[in-house]
Amino acid sequence: MKSPGNITAIIVDDDEFCCFQLQDLIKKYALGIEIVAVCNSGTDGLVKIRELSPDLVFLDVEMPGMNGFEMIRKLPAVNFEIIFTTSHEQYAIRAIRFSALDYLVKPLDPTALQDAISRMRDKMQEKLPAEEKKLELLGIPAEKKFNNLAVPTMEGLLFICIQDIIRCESDDKYTKIFLADKKMILASRTLGDFEDLLSPHGFFRIHKSYLINLIHLKKYLRGEGGQVIMADGSTLDVSRRKKEELMVLVSQF
Repeated sequence: MKSPGNITAIIVDDDEFCCFQLQDLIKKYALGIEIVAVCNSGTDGLVKIRELSPDLVFLDVEMPGMNGFEMIRKLPAVNFEIIFTTSHEQYAIRAIRFSALDYLVKPLDPTALQDAISRMRDKMQEKLPAEEKKLELLGIPAEKKFNNLAVPTMEGLLFICIQDIIRCESDDKYTKIFLADKKMILASRTLGDFEDLLSPHGFFRIHKSYLINLIHLKKYLRGEGGQVIMADGSTLDVSRRKKEELMVLVSQF
């Protein structure tokens, strides 16, 4: 199973020493790359690519039986990035025609590898929907946005999707929860209780009375503490002591 935030990769190279060397360089210089398979032929590479659906393939050009370019042509679709690895520079133009992410010449240079991985991360970031980008910038795994929250009400427990919550407002020992569909739920828990539950999911307490979902924050208005405008059109005060911390968070968007 893929670890959250990791880039899954397959190495396809008939030279076992080169495979070992690349794995060692990745461990030292490319954190967050998870090698899910190492293949010593194009045939094995095709099997593992179809089975594991990697984000990235490190692909040797010259291999007996089936070279790297031939292997790619046998795939019905290329839905991963390719970094070609080879001892020969003359294949660079052909690699470009295959829309390769990069072309690394053996022996592999650690700096060149780091640059290639940096481009890989940039491309993956570009593909993320806007909400997922915000969650990643806040250090929150995108998977968490689909979690449900059990909300105790006077009638019993109500299960709502966390990403649908725009804001929470204190109402003495109760909390008003405002949702994206314009509904409001009165929960029989304090705002402090919801702050504890929701802070790991991208929520921030801007005021003693307000807890907001940062992915639904639309605008900040300057002032002593300032105000925020949320996706539902509501305007909420920000306390002076919370202003600086909020500014750090919103500057990351």
